[in-house]
Amino acid sequence: MNNMSKATPRRRRWRIGELAEATGVTVRTLHHYEHTGLLAASERTDGGHRMYDRESVQRVHQIRALRELGFSLIEIRKAMEGTTSLIDLLRKHLERIELQVARATLLRDRLRNMTIDSDTQVSVDELPATLNAMSRVETPNQTSRCTCKLAADREERWRRIRNDLRDCMDRGEHPCGERAKAVAVAARLLIGEIAGADSRVSMILKVLARLSAPRSLAGWDPCLMQYLDLALGGLEDQPY
Repeated sequence: MNNMSKATPRRRRWRIGELAEATGVTVRTLHHYEHTGLLAASERTDGGHRMYDRESVQRVHQIRALRELGFSLIEIRKAMEGTTSLIDLLRKHLERIELQVARATLLRDRLRNMTIDSDTQVSVDELPATLNAMSRVETPNQTSRCTCKLAADREERWRRIRNDLRDCMDRGEHPCGERAKAVAVAARLLIGEIAGADSRVSMILKVLARLSAPRSLAGWDPCLMQYLDLALGGLEDQPY
């Protein structure tokens, strides 16, 4: 009888350089994550070297995913610690981005007005005066009023999409059926308007659409969200 017991295999450990290579970030970034309390070494060697485990790898990937959505490290820490819900962070971030889109739209219109006449030449010296003149032409609350009107219009369109989609689902229609497909096209167009050229907004909307919270979000319960997700999935191969 063999009395020798099999040694328990040691869990994989990563040095900080190996962790950086495995997660696609720099060692300096990992040090910064540790300094801000987002990451901690699972253990240290006798020589004082930091060692990380599989959970550390997963945590860095989570941090990177949230950073790609545009969140600050402070917001990420709150989300990962559970002091702030992720959906609340997503909503607040979406509001900030929509404000940025409104400001960028105003800037675009100003640039268009300055360049629409090819015979008009604007020098660097004249630029401040030109911008001041354009600002005076714009009514004080023009941007906020336009933004509010646009938001109200989009909210009403989103409400119609929700009601039409709910009717399709209640009637037992397939999410890739003709009627549901038409509603999905309207939803995709609206999402595209809101997202604009910023893929992070589109990603946030996709995250919101896939959330399976046990509550209804303005009439969008998990079943209806999943139905929309399936209907949108059926449009992936179709151009806008």
